[in-house]
Amino acid sequence: MFRTNVRILATALLLGVAAAGAQAEPGISGNEIVLGQSLALTGPLAELGKDIETGTRAYFSSVNAKGGIYGRRIRVVTLDDGYKADNTVKNVQQLLGEDQVFALFNVMGTPNCAAILPLVEKDGIPFFSPFTGAEATRSPALPAVFNIRASYKDEAAKIVQHLNTVGITKVGVVYQANGFGKDGLAAVEAAMGRYNLKVLAAAPVQTDASDAQKAVATLHASQPQSVIMITAGKPTFEFIKAYNKVRRGMTFYTLSVMGAQANIKALGPDGVGVVVASVVPFPWNVAHPLVKEYQAAMKEIGAADYSFVSFESYINARVLGEALRRSGKEPTRARLVAAAEGMKDVRLGGFDVNFGPDSRQASRFVELTIIGADGRFTK
Repeated sequence: MFRTNVRILATALLLGVAAAGAQAEPGISGNEIVLGQSLALTGPLAELGKDIETGTRAYFSSVNAKGGIYGRRIRVVTLDDGYKADNTVKNVQQLLGEDQVFALFNVMGTPNCAAILPLVEKDGIPFFSPFTGAEATRSPALPAVFNIRASYKDEAAKIVQHLNTVGITKVGVVYQANGFGKDGLAAVEAAMGRYNLKVLAAAPVQTDASDAQKAVATLHASQPQSVIMITAGKPTFEFIKAYNKVRRGMTFYTLSVMGAQANIKALGPDGVGVVVASVVPFPWNVAHPLVKEYQAAMKEIGAADYSFVSFESYINARVLGEALRRSGKEPTRARLVAAAEGMKDVRLGGFDVNFGPDSRQASRFVELTIIGADGRFTK
């Protein structure tokens, strides 16, 4: 009797240990996978953050409606950081500690992503699609960090190539006074250097746009032919509106962070003719398979305003979803990293993904679009 009880107890203990081992991977349970993202849902870049959240929700809602991934529903924990790097660090600490997320993705902003890299690197947390084109997440490459969008270097190169083609050599730059702006300015300077050109004048602007008028005065005094803007949100709106009051007809070139429909609305008539770089296909082209899929998913959650930003977020979630599928029925963080690394020459509805052992950059796609008189993006 005693031996029987011992065997029963030992068996129970072994089963308990096995069960504990099965549950040991953070964010993975029998019925769900938990992911985390930190966005600016309030503050100067709130509209951008809301578009990112919408695109994420559209994709994973469609996945869950079809039964999830190997029977596990995807739950995304989204925390607001107000575009403040200190808040992002606190959010990520909560996501990794209290919320026990399996992986991070779509963390928004250059200084924000840079601030959390030590946490990611220390514990080897899979970090997908940092929402920045900065070099901070790309060089040196980190094994668990997977960039999807093209870099700011790629965007700057496309804009400068276009300006060179149309014969514009006198280029002014206004840049946000933080890591994002400085990184973008360096990218523009490097791109112009390839044509033996230099930036005519450069002016910083604070994230709250409090010194936008000063930046306008600096650039206007240099009389540029065009202005490249390494800015996001309010600084972009305030600078363009203020510049148009002192000189009409200037052509402004912005990076892809301008690609939210709310940004066009904020600019109003001053947005007509602004050229915007995009790092994803045109989200209104229903002939494109991935665009058609994105629009259908957006409609399912009642989201009517399509944008480059929400489409980029949708693609980011789509790539992460594919990596999760390739991780198998018993995913671990190590298997997720290995699965993503193996995604080379993968076409997701017409969007090419090219990771690899020596590559943590999925795409270098960049094209230029323009805001038309009807308040819409046109190619």
